Amino acid sequence: MTDEQRSNAGQSTGPPTEHVPHPNAASQGKDRYLVLRAQDGDIDAFGKLVERYQGRLFRTAYMIVRNRHDSEDIVQETLVQAWRSLHLLRDPDAFRGWLMRICTNKATSTIRQLQRRATDPYDSEGLESASVLPNTTSTATDDPAQSSEVNAQIEALAKLLASAPEELRIVWVLREVDDMSYEEISQTLNLTESTVRGRLARARSLVMRHMKEWE
Repeated sequence: MTDEQRSNAGQSTGPPTEHVPHPNAASQGKDRYLVLRAQDGDIDAFGKLVERYQGRLFRTAYMIVRNRHDSEDIVQETLVQAWRSLHLLRDPDAFRGWLMRICTNKATSTIRQLQRRATDPYDSEGLESASVLPNTTSTATDDPAQSSEVNAQIEALAKLLASAPEELRIVWVLREVDDMSYEEISQTLNLTESTVRGRLARARSLVMRHMKEWE
């Protein structure tokens, strides 16, 4: 070994760089396996996908159409269309966004077809049972006063979102409830990321402006 080789061998290259996977990487990996099996006709595999996403689909639909019965119908229609069209999905890793896009399209189509119901109160009970606010509703408490305050906050937010413009409500739900990335939302709604960011900023501003009394 030459002196130059000894010198190079003794140089410290530092610790190896650790690869940090994307937070959704594990979930996407599981989705890919199940999607590929389902595309081969495995009904059980598709059933597992249904179990994984039906709650998310309901929350999304409910926050858009604000009606429990319609939301249940939208979920069923979404899953039926997903099963029938699954063979057309070229990238199994894109299943989540693809599925949410079907749901969002059906929800927006439904709300545009529904006539305004002047005497239809907002279904805040359905909202709570759907657990649309994970950071709030998942916190159980035995304190009646605290529980009452949380329920009041949920109802207030629900009514606020119900009165918000549709394009702002949908973006807010996909980001804050479904925890979708800007890229996923842009693909789901067929919008540019800058448009998504702009609408989300407006939606957040609207929520913060009306919910200052929570602080």
